[in-house]
Amino acid sequence: MTEFAKPRHPIRVVAQRTGLSTPVLRAWERRYGVVTPNRSNGGQRLYSDADIRRLQLLATAVDGGRSIGLIADLESPQLEALIDEDRQMPIQPVGGHVAPDTERVTLALDHIKQMRTDALEQLLMRSAVEMRPHELVESLMVPLLQEVGRGWQAGRLPPSTEHIASVAIRRFLEWMSSTNQKDQAAPLALTGTPAGQQHEFGALLAGVVAAYEGWRVRFLGPDLPALEIARAAQTMNARMVALSAVHPRLDAKGVHEVLELRRLLTTNVKIVIGGAGAEPHRDRWQEAGILSPSTFSGFRDSLQIPENKS
Repeated sequence: MTEFAKPRHPIRVVAQRTGLSTPVLRAWERRYGVVTPNRSNGGQRLYSDADIRRLQLLATAVDGGRSIGLIADLESPQLEALIDEDRQMPIQPVGGHVAPDTERVTLALDHIKQMRTDALEQLLMRSAVEMRPHELVESLMVPLLQEVGRGWQAGRLPPSTEHIASVAIRRFLEWMSSTNQKDQAAPLALTGTPAGQQHEFGALLAGVVAAYEGWRVRFLGPDLPALEIARAAQTMNARMVALSAVHPRLDAKGVHEVLELRRLLTTNVKIVIGGAGAEPHRDRWQEAGILSPSTFSGFRDSLQIPENKS
């Protein structure tokens, strides 16, 4: 047995490497037989590198709009071809979206693949000067982060490359947010991700947009329970909490956490949630008085500075 096929990874490691929750992993195994993990002597699922690679490909294809039921039987080379086909299709902007700046995105990806972090940071800094803030976020940062995520999941970007790129991009976004917060009397917005959500870039991007719209911004970090977010908002007298849920899709527990946050905070604190993981629950958010814009343009509309109320 080759090292690539040797079962050695527990399900929590697989969840971290693929971005799939453990319930989704079990459901895909049970319903579609996408992989067949071995069992340890104690009955624990153990996955091989080959299993993880296949699950990454399936997750990437599903994120691109494919149904798991229609692609579950495809072999890895077929999945790779399908993903490449999807990636080569021109990206069509949906109402309110700013079209991707393909030239800048392609150049940034080339810097990332070659690990030219200085060149990447220079490109981002130059773009920050040349582009309006919402254009920078929507036409460069969003598609760039999507491509980096897809490349990592599909194995086109090694973990070390993805990690170096993520550090550089995070540093740039934090700089963007901090350098545009000059009014200490401005209302405070907290950004972060709810419990179970590890992908933080959506929240960082929201912070950049909010800062340019006149808010002070503090990033709480990823994967926080409702009680901790509420405590921070109350202690810091925040006027908004902006949450990002990108992947995986919020399950019943995740939805409950966000609804609990709304219950814990007074109504003069806006709660906004966005991202692909939150999109399927828009009806629940509306019922609870939680804003759920589907685009960054919509998010900007929610950032009208509230009047100070004593």
